[in-house]
Amino acid sequence: MSYISRVGNLVKVPRLRESETGVYCHALVVVSDRERDENKQWRDGPATTYKVSVSGDQARNLVAAAQDGGNIRVAFSGRYRVTQEEGKAGEAHRRHEVRADEIGVSLRGQRVTVHKAERGE
Repeated sequence: MSYISRVGNLVKVPRLRESETGVYCHALVVVSDRERDENKQWRDGPATTYKVSVSGDQARNLVAAAQDGGNIRVAFSGRYRVTQEEGKAGEAHRRHEVRADEIGVSLRGQRVTVHKAERGE
């Protein structure tokens, strides 16, 4: 398994889920790298969607931030893997999955208010 760090936009507000081990969520994050074309002009490259899994307080905080801000820009890093899956029509799709160690709101193009949690929260 590889390790990856990326920045992109949430597709939609993730849903907080509960399991026997605690709370978690799966966030869909779209990343488009900037590329130079043959005329040396910058353009958006192809978009890649990552399924980013996060747990605990980070999951709670991500869901709350997305509920307040909507399609927010986030930075994430964690263990990365690519899997193949078959679509409904039988076509093969790549799934990009990240088990995030860290996820946070990007400060580029957004204004963020931070409230530090008290110990024990």
